[in-house]
Amino acid sequence: MAQRRRESDKTLQSELGIEDDKVDPWIVTYADMMSLLLAFFILLLALGDFDPGKFDEMLKKMSEALGGMEQTTQETVDKTQEVYNELEKLIKDENLTQDVELTSDTRGIVLFAKSGVMFQPGKATLQKDAKYFLNSVGEILKKAPNKILVEGHTDDVPIKTEKFPSNWELSSARAGAIIRYFIEKREITPARCQAVGYAQYKPRFPPIPENRPRNRRVEIILLQKKF
Repeated sequence: MAQRRRESDKTLQSELGIEDDKVDPWIVTYADMMSLLLAFFILLLALGDFDPGKFDEMLKKMSEALGGMEQTTQETVDKTQEVYNELEKLIKDENLTQDVELTSDTRGIVLFAKSGVMFQPGKATLQKDAKYFLNSVGEILKKAPNKILVEGHTDDVPIKTEKFPSNWELSSARAGAIIRYFIEKREITPARCQAVGYAQYKPRFPPIPENRPRNRRVEIILLQKKF
């Protein structure tokens, strides 16, 4: 068997025009794998009627199984850009450029809003003006199929009330209030949504007294990952 394999390898090297002392060991294994894959596809075609749609679907599933990255369709890219442009226009039209910031990072599109725009100090109930703003934000976010993450952040001043024993509870409740509003009032699919609170442990700016107003915030993120 070993002798036959060596002869097969030499034949392959000869066909590829590779000298024996210059061949890398991996190329033989790679060529064998390609031959097996080719035989596999020929067998699949021979066993059943060829359906182009099913064939494409099979290739997609195999790519994912082999660790292939999810491909973002052009349509999704266009929708995401549309969302960004509309959010940017909304912030300018509502004169919120001092309190709301729009950017993007590795997570996706990120809308930063100072907590004072949404909530009263130490509270997690949405203010009336915040609801008006979130109505428009929610309608825009519905246009893209991506998942939505809302993060709650506080400053480093401790809180200890019956309802909010610490900043963990306050930040989580604020994120949950926004997600719940999107679901109940804008009818965004709940499975698309996620809420998380980070208390004071993920500041955007150095945690010094001067930066507390900017670190008290909520982040509404349209994730790159599609729902």
